[in-house]
Amino acid sequence: MARWFGKSRGRQPGDDDPLGTADELRLAYGQRGDPALLRRAVQAAEQAREGSAADDPRHAAALSALCMLYRLRWERERDARLLDRSVTYGREAVEASPPGDPELGRHMSSLATSLQEVFDRTGRQQDIDEAIALYRGCLDLLAPGHPEHAGQESNLANALLRRSQKFPDPAALEEAVRHARAALDHTPAGDPMHPVRLVNLGGALLGLVQSGQVRHAAEAQTLYERALREFPRTHPAYASVQGAVERIRHLRRALGI
Repeated sequence: MARWFGKSRGRQPGDDDPLGTADELRLAYGQRGDPALLRRAVQAAEQAREGSAADDPRHAAALSALCMLYRLRWERERDARLLDRSVTYGREAVEASPPGDPELGRHMSSLATSLQEVFDRTGRQQDIDEAIALYRGCLDLLAPGHPEHAGQESNLANALLRRSQKFPDPAALEEAVRHARAALDHTPAGDPMHPVRLVNLGGALLGLVQSGQVRHAAEAQTLYERALREFPRTHPAYASVQGAVERIRHLRRALGI
């Protein structure tokens, strides 16, 4: 997990930086899974929100931090009220970002991720459409060479794939493939995200296969097999990727392709 909150100003020795503290606690939670660390991160982010002026970019950053932290609590506790708070804070972060705020794209991305969780829970089309629009907005803000550009392309691809799985749309699937392929092309081999991007493109191609475009089955299989070679066997996604390879192999044998 990478540093995320408070990127606009580095910490100085002796600096009272609750936003940086919230980020450190979030990272520690990601490593140890201790819910007490997550609760303390929320408290620190609330302190950062309360201690910053409404027009300070760090106020928006604190709101965005709360969006992410409440989403993490939702993932653990599955209390819908936590997800609602995440979305509320995410919207406030985007609205509070002052003109020219370099972190606006991050705030939009965090809100979009929470909206995807809402979509998974409710199935409402408006939620996934809003998430897709936010990811598009992120890409508009980032130059193609920006270090976060590939990640946002991957996010957009996944959101489009999510939408098409519930609301079939060949155009959305084709766009998902384009963005997933671009994200993979801009992720060098050896990058920790490379096998994830292989899986993302494979999943988008598999969506086309399931829509009847079986000519993409061979490439989808190849991508999943490459991901298996790159993932350690202990990776949480390993078993599901292995299962996807077996399903594609079975499908190809059944279709004779």
